[in-house]
Amino acid sequence: MKVKENKLHENVEKKEISEENTIKLSKRDISIDLIRIVACLSVIATHLCLQVLNQCYNRIDWSRLLEKSFLTDGVPLFFIITGFFLVNGRSYKKIWKSTIKKILIPTLIFVLFTQVFYLFIVNKESFIYCIQNFNINAIGIINAILEADVSYLNSTCAHLWYIFSYIKIVIWIPILWLVCKNTREANLARRIMMILSFLNLVLDDIQKFITLPIGEIHLLNMIPTEILYVLLGYELFAHKEKIKNNKKIAIISLIGFFAINFLRYKIEMQYMVLNYLTDIVGRINFMEWRNTSINIFSAIFLFCFLYSFEIKNEKLSKIILWISNKTFGIYLIHYVILAKIDLYKFEKIEKFIFEILYLAIGLVVTFIISIAIVWSIQTLKNLFIDAIRYVKNNLKKVEE
Repeated sequence: MKVKENKLHENVEKKEISEENTIKLSKRDISIDLIRIVACLSVIATHLCLQVLNQCYNRIDWSRLLEKSFLTDGVPLFFIITGFFLVNGRSYKKIWKSTIKKILIPTLIFVLFTQVFYLFIVNKESFIYCIQNFNINAIGIINAILEADVSYLNSTCAHLWYIFSYIKIVIWIPILWLVCKNTREANLARRIMMILSFLNLVLDDIQKFITLPIGEIHLLNMIPTEILYVLLGYELFAHKEKIKNNKKIAIISLIGFFAINFLRYKIEMQYMVLNYLTDIVGRINFMEWRNTSINIFSAIFLFCFLYSFEIKNEKLSKIILWISNKTFGIYLIHYVILAKIDLYKFEKIEKFIFEILYLAIGLVVTFIISIAIVWSIQTLKNLFIDAIRYVKNNLKKVEE
């Protein structure tokens, strides 16, 4: 009888856990998790892209520019997602606690790891050598924090500029809350901020090609581009019911995404022809991709296209959620993997079809390795926490 009761009790517990997970999935907007994964893949693909200025053949590689033109919306999508959840009811104190716990502490651990094992990562020394010759550039880390400048760190930390941008957004949140409300005054203030910020980007883009008679103009440059994306994210959140499960939005967004990025490709071609002798920045870009008026449209089109799908399959939702919860860790880790692989060896690839194969294989391999590393770290962390809880519980029982 006792065995039957125990089995019945276990079945009831399993049923309750299953129901609880189903409730969590139903409350969670899986489309946003899908966008988060696409954004993460886009960031990795951007870093995988071979140099537009092909140093092996000493010429501009237009096919690489075309590839890169369609892969630059990763970070803007992350900013838009931040704006989408800007008014989710969390207090400012909780936001800072979450930022410190989930963003800043993992980033600091990553920085320290790359400081100690930098020579191993770039294939110059062994792992053991790095441990025996323990070295941390504390002054560089402090300067990077104080000046919000990753150039004080080593090359494997170049992608951490995003962290400083995110912190900038967190600092702005109390002000953003004032304009992200469904009131006449807030809507007016928010849209004025967006219009002025967008006009500033348009003027900057124009001035890359044309020298104005009165010199350079920067309109209301006090509003960072990151904040514009956040405001757009809130605007999309306010109209999410019109986007979700809307086939017309999906089709228009997909056409718009390809059209705007082909236009960006053509504009970039013109810009590079004008500046390739003096403005050599290799793998990064020429026109500050995320800070152009064109990228605003590209990011919005891609977001709307992905968000227009309603994911109802529970198994698929669980997979998307599982991967989505690891995207920040993947963002941190992937840059080390790329540095370890040493992408320069692939710069000799010349044909477009081989470049696409390189991108596709490199993206899949880097993503899978990153997920495996992040999952392993999370598993070890959970085991450690469980062990501490187990010890604490046993100590309490002994005391009782």
